[in-house]
Amino acid sequence: MRIVVLVLFVLSSLFLTADSDGVTGYPWRSHQAPYDFTFGNHIDVHQQSLMADGDKLQGFLYIRFMGGEQDGVPIAEHGKCDMEAVDCTVGWVMQGLKASATFKEHVSGDHPTWCVDASDLPKQPGYVHFHWLNGPAHPDGSSHDAGTTHEGGLEPGETYDGYLLKLTAVDRFFFKHHGGFLVEPGIDYETHANIEVDCP
Repeated sequence: MRIVVLVLFVLSSLFLTADSDGVTGYPWRSHQAPYDFTFGNHIDVHQQSLMADGDKLQGFLYIRFMGGEQDGVPIAEHGKCDMEAVDCTVGWVMQGLKASATFKEHVSGDHPTWCVDASDLPKQPGYVHFHWLNGPAHPDGSSHDAGTTHEGGLEPGETYDGYLLKLTAVDRFFFKHHGGFLVEPGIDYETHANIEVDCP
């Protein structure tokens, strides 16, 4: 199985190619195989990943460059990559490990906060984001599209299945998301951090 994971990692790495506008990476293909894993909620409009070694995720988290700069660095944001008008490119290589976490709270304008048992955290550094599987589409139950109704959101104190995610940035950019972050190539500990450990 380790050989399969290594081969998939090497193949994924081959898709990451630099050009003058940044990293183009693996093209957005609307979850066509082999990157056909979906979470069943809003993250699917800017992620493509596959299952490796049984229950591990490997894939990409996408951004789109907005055409401006912040302190000389190109500005990017998540986009709805399944829409033709959005030009998405790889922002991060994503690795995921199956986990469960307890929903704590969601402050508007930030990622939802999750509580994870310390014993469930992997020894490898960088797994600082948890994302749930299936519904609701967003933490508050909205679809974030005009004219839609709420379907019920994440319930504080409830435990949900999902994945702990490790994101490795492939280029330097200013990520216009939840206040804004300067992203440097390498393991990203900041832009999507949303877990607390052994919460009371």
